[in-house]
This record gives sequence, structure tokens and C-alpha cells, in this order.
Amino acid sequence: MRKTSITIGAAAIVATAALVLSGCSATTGGGGASTPATGTPIKVAALSGLTFFPEAPQAVKAVFDDYNASGGFHGHPLEYTVYDDKTDPAVSATAAKDALASGAVALVGSSSLLDCAVNHKTWEDNNIVSLQGTGVDPFCFTTPNIAPANDGPYFDAYATLYDGSETLGYKNICAEVVPDNDAGKAAYQQAIDAWSAKTGKTLAYSDFSLTRGQASYAGNVAALKSHNCGAVMITEVGAAVTAFIGEASNQGLNVPFLVLTSCYSDEFAKGISYGADIHLPAEFSPFTDPKDTSNTDWAKVMDAHNVPKTSFAQGGYLAAKYFIAILETVKGKVTRDSFTAAAKAMTTPVTNPMVATPWIFGPGTSHQANKSAWPVEIKKNTSEWTSLGPWLKGDEIGWVDTKQP
Repeated sequence: MRKTSITIGAAAIVATAALVLSGCSATTGGGGASTPATGTPIKVAALSGLTFFPEAPQAVKAVFDDYNASGGFHGHPLEYTVYDDKTDPAVSATAAKDALASGAVALVGSSSLLDCAVNHKTWEDNNIVSLQGTGVDPFCFTTPNIAPANDGPYFDAYATLYDGSETLGYKNICAEVVPDNDAGKAAYQQAIDAWSAKTGKTLAYSDFSLTRGQASYAGNVAALKSHNCGAVMITEVGAAVTAFIGEASNQGLNVPFLVLTSCYSDEFAKGISYGADIHLPAEFSPFTDPKDTSNTDWAKVMDAHNVPKTSFAQGGYLAAKYFIAILETVKGKVTRDSFTAAAKAMTTPVTNPMVATPWIFGPGTSHQANKSAWPVEIKKNTSEWTSLGPWLKGDEIGWVDTKQP
């Protein structure tokens, strides 16, 4: 496993041996000081599939860097270590052990296709919480010690189907789903069933055969053409969606596509050329809209630290902000146990203009605080995003939280 070790605002480098948990005392407020933090570091970790989600931990680092430069937590810097799980279950399990051995008080900004499924029990057994930057698999949203900053792909799929059928009026919607595993397939099916229950609509065709890194989509597109699809939902990530839509163009399939937030980036828009509209429910406020001011601080921080501006970076930024909000409620020593207790004791949600639903960890057995999405589109034959809105809020559109498989 690849480990990225960063001590932000201090000169030390994380040792490879197990480290003793940080024991910093809190007596006054953190951050906002005029001198950088130089005290004993508070250790924080993340597990990420860096092939798919590099921006989330980069955004966390950027926020922590600025926090440490402003004094950190009572003079103590946040020391951030990122473990690359390489989207491999065995590597992910080893990374989890390494993160625990490092002395991390929490995990912040983790972004992985399988971290939650592989490690949620490990987090519970060791009384550590994870504030995911990009929660993906169903266990990110159905277990007690994980609370993502993002909506996740299942709400995303529900929102894009709802937007497609109820707002945009598309009929005969077809679905191309990359399930990853049986749990993912069940969670996507829950979302599709909830959409059907709310709208009375059903999919004209669904294909759960997609796999990550698939070499060709020719067969999948050919099957779509035989089902008279009025629009196509696809749950793949960024570059794979570009390839799928390219194959659709090659075969003369020019119907609207309903994609997920993973495609929301300038890179995706610039790399696409398609003869029909592409719609997406952004999990955070639309950073490509020049009139939107809710992302001003996020954009400033990302630019200052050379982090690409993507939805993954939004999730990492918010996870870091949520971590700091909890950290600053800790009384006494900052330990894994005291931070977990503070997270689970939350009763007042944290608001941020980048999301329509406030975020909270709290004492529940599952956590899905972010249940809102902002529709955006790429108009046919263009290469830029257009903000549409308004917010699609889960409680208003009939969303049912993901159930553990």
C-alpha cells in the first residue's frame, strides 16, 4: 500500500512504527492565532483509492494546512496521513491497521470504492470515527462510525432519476449500473425501487453488468439501442462515462444521459462532445456557476493549494471543516476516545452554504446527513456546465435512506 505522510505546519515526518496516541489539552479556542502551530501534533488519517479520488484528501490537506498556519488546535498542528488502498480489499484492511497504529484520533476525507465495506467493523471495534469525503459503498451510509460529507451514489442515482422523469419529463429511462458487488447492486436497486414507488415510473431497461475498467462498451450500447431508451442513467465515474458516451455517439445513440456527481468537473465537460444533453445532480452547490457565492472560500483554498476543483474536492473540504468543528468541542485531552465521544454527542448540525441539508454525526446507528442535490447540465454539442437548480431535497422528493444489505 502507498502511504502519503504529511505533517502540516511542522517539520517532522510520520514514522513507520506505531505511534502513541496524541494527548493534547484544550483550554482555549483553536485556530485564528497569528503564529503557526508547533506543538505536539494531533494525528489524523484517511484511506483513499487515489486512482479514482485523489482530490478529496488533497482538499483536506489544504484546509488543515491553513488551520495549522493560523495556530492549529491550541497550538497543536494536525498531522495528516493518507493511505492508498489501491481499491483492493486486502490492501484496504492492511491500511486500516496502519492508520490505527499511527495513533490517528479520527479518519477524515477518506474516499474509496470499498473502504467502508472492508473496514467499518474495524472502526467500530477500535472506537474511531470516519468523516468520509466521498462515501461510496452502502456501508458508508448504514453503519454507526462512518458519516460521509457527500450524498453518495445511491441518493445520487435516485435524484438523477427523479430529476429526469419528474423535472425534465424523460420517458423510457434506461439504466447502466456498475454495482461493484452484491451490496452495491442491492443499494442501487433500493434507490431504483424507491424512485418507482414515488413516481409510479419504471425503467425501460436496466443493465447491472458494467465493471470498473471495462475495455469496451460496444455491447452495452448496442443493447440500449434495442430498448427504445428516451434517456440513459449511468453510474460510472468520470473518464469511464466519457468513454461510454463516446461509444454511444459512435453507434448513433443520441439520447440524454443522466450521470452522477463524479462527472462534475471542468475536465469532464471539456472532454465530452455529444449530440444530446447531459444532466447531473451535483451533491454540493455548483462551483462552475460564476454567480454562485457559496463556494467562494472553497475555491480560494483550492486555488491557493493547487487542488483541482471537483466535487471530490468539495467533499474533502467539507469533511475537514466538519472535523474541525467537532474537534473544537473536545474538552481535555484530544484522544481517539474523546473525539469519538464528541462526534457522537453532536446535537446541533453544522450548516454550510455548499449544501442544502445541515451535517451532523450524532449518536445514530447510521449516518446520511447530506440528502440534497443541485441539478446542472451540459447542453448538447457544448463543453461547459450550466447551473439549473433548484435544490432537490431528499425529504421533499421521497428519498428513503439506504438500508444495510
